[in-house]
Amino acid sequence: MRLQSIAAILAAAATASAQSVSGKAYGFAAGVTGGEGEAVTPSSAEELATLLADDTPRVIYLDKEFDFTGDVKTGAGCDRKSCSASNGGQLYLGDLSCGGDDNVAVSSITYDAAGPEPLPVGSNKSIIGNGKAVLKGKGLSIKKGSKNVIVQGIEFTDINPGVVWGGDALELKGLNDGVWIDHCKFSKVGCMFIVSHYDGSRLTISNSEFDGVTDTSASCNGNHYWTMMFYGEGDQVTLDRNHFHDVAGRAPKLGEPGTNGYFHATNNYFQNMKGHAFDAYQGANAIIEGNVFDGVDTPITKEAASVSTLFVADESGASACQSALGRACVPNSATSSGDLPSLKGESGLNAVAKNKDNIITPVSASEVTALVLGSVGPANVGSGSNSGSGSDSTPSQSPESGNDATETTPATTPETTPESTPETAPETTPEAVNEQEALPDYPEETEVEPVASDDCEETDATPSKTEEKPVATGDCDEEETSEAAADSSSSTGSSTAQMYGQCGGKNWTGATTCPSGSSCKKMNDYYSQCIGSNSRVRRYVQ
Repeated sequence: MRLQSIAAILAAAATASAQSVSGKAYGFAAGVTGGEGEAVTPSSAEELATLLADDTPRVIYLDKEFDFTGDVKTGAGCDRKSCSASNGGQLYLGDLSCGGDDNVAVSSITYDAAGPEPLPVGSNKSIIGNGKAVLKGKGLSIKKGSKNVIVQGIEFTDINPGVVWGGDALELKGLNDGVWIDHCKFSKVGCMFIVSHYDGSRLTISNSEFDGVTDTSASCNGNHYWTMMFYGEGDQVTLDRNHFHDVAGRAPKLGEPGTNGYFHATNNYFQNMKGHAFDAYQGANAIIEGNVFDGVDTPITKEAASVSTLFVADESGASACQSALGRACVPNSATSSGDLPSLKGESGLNAVAKNKDNIITPVSASEVTALVLGSVGPANVGSGSNSGSGSDSTPSQSPESGNDATETTPATTPETTPESTPETAPETTPEAVNEQEALPDYPEETEVEPVASDDCEETDATPSKTEEKPVATGDCDEEETSEAAADSSSSTGSSTAQMYGQCGGKNWTGATTCPSGSSCKKMNDYYSQCIGSNSRVRRYVQ
């Protein structure tokens, strides 16, 4: 009896441990604690939605797959001549991405209705899994202003993978002060794996797998294009110990022209990528160190290489970090990959380094492959390489901070962040299509370019109650139209912007005239876009 009692106590203790957050948030998410109290295990999708949506502190424990697929709808859209769905491409739902000569109208596109309508998440939540937690067909939307959120050990998959504007896996709606995304997996998503919106957020993404293997690629190369995108004014983002593989673009995309963001990318493993990893724009202040690029066509795009605020460490420039960080930067490594430029944007280095309590010290690039492959994804929650767990492999703070990364307080937004940020659309249905989201950026010139649409998150726009099809707003397709093309219009000084390119917005210095047959439409205070006369920008009233 006594042995049985001891066994029962040990089993209960193990269960309680499994139903709590493993490790502590670090990097720019330092200080995030998530929910509190005894874990609640939802038994249905309806209960899960209710538990997530309010601001009550809560630990939500997922122990199974929640399958949201099966409610099928149809809507009109288009296909691409250059990369058709029949040849492994994606279809485009709605009409925002369907105005160019490369498009072929499609009268009926079938998609799961759940994809464009993610589950809203309020403040003070820990959403944790046990290695079996799967959200199939629907993602999460951290509501504007929600803060102190942890998402750990969750797999996101099968969100309309063949349909651009079919849904994002995880979005931050803006002003999200403190989000930790850890030990998650992302695969088979129609648009963005992760995207943050226009009002800046503070977050860390760690120990997660971004699996781009797909039969429906926007660039027809078997690699998912829409990986992650951060363009909020004042974004503060740490990317640490993640595995990016078989993705073709936006891995990640940092910033947009006219916005300022602060990024620290350390010990990430980029593998087998038929496209580009880092894409960045002027105003993206970034330290990129200790990462490994293995079989990556383009580690850093030409556009990003021209940004004066990026610091990409190599042996020759590593010592430049000493005065800013109190230590040398850790060089990156590239094998069987395209050119990895040495970028010495010390203004960006210094801007990121102002947040010393949020700067971690990475391990050598020679240790990254084994470290990352042994720690990423839901199955490895609580593993010895779990960042923030206190293990020997946990990233440490920069020497001058004097604190462990897991005990620091949240950083405040840098002084460069505007005192006020523009109003964004409601969490559920945007009042207007966001042009920046609507047109994705173009891939590198040497790649097969998906068509521009912004971030695919426009796909977030929920379907009109009177119509079957959702409206694109700009996360994914905008990118397609071309991150390279839209951005090249600003960097080359051309007097005419590209179709679907940026033509205005706060601090915009590029072309403001649109091509014949299109006009410059304002999406928000930071972004206006050239939209063709045959592309309708529809407004939805919540």
